[in-house]
Amino acid sequence: MSKKSITAALALGVASLSFNAQALVLDCKNVAQVPIAVAVSYLDYDGKTWLVEGWYNFEPGEHAKIDLDSTNNIFYIYGEFQEGSEVSGGNGSLNLPIYYRTFKYVQGQNALQADKNVNFVRGVASNGVAEIAFGPLQSEAPQPPQGQPAPQAPRQ
Repeated sequence: MSKKSITAALALGVASLSFNAQALVLDCKNVAQVPIAVAVSYLDYDGKTWLVEGWYNFEPGEHAKIDLDSTNNIFYIYGEFQEGSEVSGGNGSLNLPIYYRTFKYVQGQNALQADKNVNFVRGVASNGVAEIAFGPLQSEAPQPPQGQPAPQAPRQ
């Protein structure tokens, strides 16, 4: 199965809170028409240990929060859509190993052979909250309804 990378498929927004967040909250919504499985990396409460864990599964249209034990606003996230596309790469991305079963490990201390190394997208929350919408980018022009001709570009 071929995979195409989608580097900008992650829309990161911020939410303001009137109190200090006790955890890093990733407020996620899958706007794609297919399920997505998500892995994350974040700085643990101790301020020294970067953890990597997966998988969080989101059905099409599902909206849920991932509560992480961190007070740091920086996180990394990677996703695989069921049809093969990925949420990966981009500026500041981080290459980390993943496993196709549930996993949690400390960065740099995973002794098991990884199933794959991937580029996690860097994200920054505001006041401990990041709003994330997962969805594939439109890589092709929209197709006209069946039976109608495709629009033509004007001639110059």
